[in-house]
Amino acid sequence: MKVLDGVPVGYAHTQAGAVEAAVNYQIARSSAKYFTDTAIRHKTIAAMATSGARAQLIANDDAGMKQVLASLGISGAGADTLVARAAAMGTKADSYTDQVATVEVWMAGLIGTTSNNAPLPVSSSWTTYTLTLQWQDGDWKLASVNSVNGPTPVSTGSDPSSVDDFRTLNGEFDAPPYVG
Repeated sequence: MKVLDGVPVGYAHTQAGAVEAAVNYQIARSSAKYFTDTAIRHKTIAAMATSGARAQLIANDDAGMKQVLASLGISGAGADTLVARAAAMGTKADSYTDQVATVEVWMAGLIGTTSNNAPLPVSSSWTTYTLTLQWQDGDWKLASVNSVNGPTPVSTGSDPSSVDDFRTLNGEFDAPPYVG
């Protein structure tokens, strides 16, 4: 495996390789920089997408990220207040051939801002993503991605951490490395 524009690429031509690619591609799509930096988002998509899907994925994710950032009250100047992290909780290969694989990735995420005036403080999310991958140019490449909410566990009843706590921890802790 190697890294291209910050994205691990070069997966095994196996079902396990397709699952590993799906997890890493979805984690790459969940970083704060992916949300806030158009150039990084476009390079990330170029590294992980099929040639036929790139334009549509760019259009979809550009529109989606713009909507998410607007709902969070983030403009270019406030991009450094965004907390966006995700971790895979489980995977399921729905279908697999040596040319096309469909993989579900159940993920837990954090999204929100560390601004004291945030319309949405850092909150958890639970989402299941379905990624369709195609074998192209000697690697598993992303052809499409869809999502549904959940499954979502019951809250532990713990008191939420403060905005200041998230601001500090987001600056002190790096996101975990990609799997694989």
